[in-house]
Amino acid sequence: PPQKLTWRSNQHDISICRMKGKHEAECRNFIKVMLVRNQNLLFVCGTNAFNPICANYSMDTLEPVGDNISGMARCPYDPKHANVALFTGGMLFTATVTDFLAIDAVIYRSLGDSPTLRTVKHDSKWFKEPYFVHAVEWRSHVYFFFREIAMEFNYLEKVVVSRVARVCKNDMGGSQRVLEKQWTSFLKARLNCSVPGDSHFYFNVIHAVTDILELNGRPVVLAVFSTPTNSIPGSAVCAFDMTQVAAVFEGRFREQKSPESIWTAVPEDMVPKPRPGCCAAPGMRYNSSSTFPDEILTFVKTHPLMDEAVPSLGNAPWIVRTMSRYQLRKIVVDNAAGPWGNHTVVFLGSSTGTILKFLIHPNATSSPAPAPPGSQSVFLEEFETYQPGRCGRDTEDERRLLGLELDKAAGSLLLAFPPCVARVPVARCQQHSGCMKSCLGSRDPYCGWTPEGSCQLTPSFFALPHRTAFEQDISGGSTSHLGECEGECETGMPPYPHPGLVTESFVDEPDGLVSVNLLVISSVAAFVIGAVISGFSVCWFIGHRDRKELARRKDKETILAHSESVVSVSRLGERRARGGQPGALLAPLMPNGWPKELGKASQHDLDSGVLPTPEQTPLQQKRCPGALQNCTWEQSHNIINAALRDPGASGTRLHAGAGRSARGMPLSCHAILVDQELEAELSDSSGDGHWGRDHHEGPRTRQHPSSGARRPPRSSYGDFGGTPRPSPDRRRVVSAPGGEGGDFVEGPPWHPEQLNFNANNGTQRPGAHLKRNHTFNSGEAPAGGYGQHGTAPRAAGAGPPRALTDLHHLLRYGMERTPSGK
Repeated sequence: PPQKLTWRSNQHDISICRMKGKHEAECRNFIKVMLVRNQNLLFVCGTNAFNPICANYSMDTLEPVGDNISGMARCPYDPKHANVALFTGGMLFTATVTDFLAIDAVIYRSLGDSPTLRTVKHDSKWFKEPYFVHAVEWRSHVYFFFREIAMEFNYLEKVVVSRVARVCKNDMGGSQRVLEKQWTSFLKARLNCSVPGDSHFYFNVIHAVTDILELNGRPVVLAVFSTPTNSIPGSAVCAFDMTQVAAVFEGRFREQKSPESIWTAVPEDMVPKPRPGCCAAPGMRYNSSSTFPDEILTFVKTHPLMDEAVPSLGNAPWIVRTMSRYQLRKIVVDNAAGPWGNHTVVFLGSSTGTILKFLIHPNATSSPAPAPPGSQSVFLEEFETYQPGRCGRDTEDERRLLGLELDKAAGSLLLAFPPCVARVPVARCQQHSGCMKSCLGSRDPYCGWTPEGSCQLTPSFFALPHRTAFEQDISGGSTSHLGECEGECETGMPPYPHPGLVTESFVDEPDGLVSVNLLVISSVAAFVIGAVISGFSVCWFIGHRDRKELARRKDKETILAHSESVVSVSRLGERRARGGQPGALLAPLMPNGWPKELGKASQHDLDSGVLPTPEQTPLQQKRCPGALQNCTWEQSHNIINAALRDPGASGTRLHAGAGRSARGMPLSCHAILVDQELEAELSDSSGDGHWGRDHHEGPRTRQHPSSGARRPPRSSYGDFGGTPRPSPDRRRVVSAPGGEGGDFVEGPPWHPEQLNFNANNGTQRPGAHLKRNHTFNSGEAPAGGYGQHGTAPRAAGAGPPRALTDLHHLLRYGMERTPSGK
């Protein structure tokens, strides 16, 4: 009767596991090792809530025998970690991790009469993040198959390769100086499963390995490989002869002389004698590994890698699957399939539970010449084994195949999934029933055509008395002489292959490949779309750049237009005056309290012509529009500009014209009357008030009222007092205001040496005051000069009038105004 054994973790171990930060589902006892120790005992190890433990159970009653032992180095802590175990000679050989963090990978020997041995700890030359797959025993060694990061390809970053390592069964460890309680026979080599060619296509990731099989008299293991996850998806099955594996371990060693150098082969004359890695035995020079010289032990410790790789049988994979929707993960082999047990059938399990069945060609492996990949096998059928309705949900995690085993006595396969275990027959002969051509054309060793006219697989079918009562065509002969199956004309199916006969072409795989037309159309469409997007992007970028350049130019032209001449500055000043700009902006520029006096003019439109403009600013001649009748302001400025350009013909005063009585203007004064006030005062002047420059006639002085009736001083900008007053609305200017009411009088003699043209460095050369960038008087000029303001000018005295000094010679040193500002 069936028996059941339940081995749970106790609550104390579960609590400690939860305290370590693990989930409750992980804190259980997952069985990772189950081996037959002898005829009476079953050896079992479990994770036991991240506290591995092992126990012996009776094969008959499943009762525990003896005490539990520690599972450290025999069973992993985490159920997700891989491990392998093997009992031979009463000794347990395991490959797993020994710590909670899974950092220390180890090949470990325990139990039995021999001492406990392990691999060197934390040495990347021995192991670099290994993933153990399988272990087999052959002759005097135990072989471990695993994959790891290859240190010999460290210049290519992380490259995963498949390995096979071996140790001697009777290894006793090293001496007390070197490799004490460690393997002295550990060596490893690479497994080469690749498609031959100018550049080999490697399947580097090993997933499963069979036990040693006898194929055509050879000890062979079959292994499933795949490409890395970031490569072209593909899987392959390669076969390795154990005699070739042993021969590689007798070859040259590989070493790295320095951390920066590449790995090279060790010359034979550098290898010590006896050969490192050999098994010591009684009758030899060294009957125990502990008696090896330190030179041999040191060489083994530093040179565990072999130079050559183990080749696969036929130098090519037996089975290749590329560009498929799944990758192969598990393998089982029946090397005695068929009624006479002379056929080999391989069952491959994919990651999603799909089973693929292949027939290995008889005698195909004995050919020494390389065979094309996949030519050693024939695809028989493919079928699904996971049933969501009966097993669990149809999710990727629950469809993941955990294990695959062959129950040959029952003629079925056992598949382990996370939620269930499924059993499926090794063949589905019933799908070929009713058609002899389909049954023979399937080439399945498990199916045969019976005289009763059916394709069957039953236990009695292979019984000895009925061995001749069937018909098969395993070699793949012609079935064209057989009649067509019934129902083919009705279903419209082609005569061959028949419905139910599953075949596969290794060249054309419709499940994984796409048509050439679709590929070409997709490529052209991608190119066109990319070109259109690129064109739009370039156009947008160029347009955006042009718009930014145009905006920058417009801003520059606007700034230049605002500062080209006195007129433009005046217009800008008028606009800003209306906006009520605070007068505090120019306060640091105004010495002697000028802003207080000039701030009173902010009630009217302030003519910004009193502001100095940079000498680089060109002075443009503005034309008077025809619709305006009053052009006196423009004419006066034209006369001023003409006088500045012609120093030889200019005197100390300038006149508005010949037909009007002009007012004399000292050249050092920058106050300009507004148009209305200038027009009003010019109209009141008499015609004999102007004088000729050529004859140097004295100007007629204007009589002022007596001192008793003197009116308060006013600015040239309006009828305001000359006393400075603080005002928040005043406009600050950078030029000193003029005299009383804008009327220029004949004051004291005007001497150029009394003027301070530069407040920083004193006096400059004559004529420098004619430039546009003027400096200001610091208030130290004598009374009555134009350096002071805010006081009423002196009235004309009773004495004789003083002649004005001719500054004709100073104007020649002034800089001529040009439109370019130079």
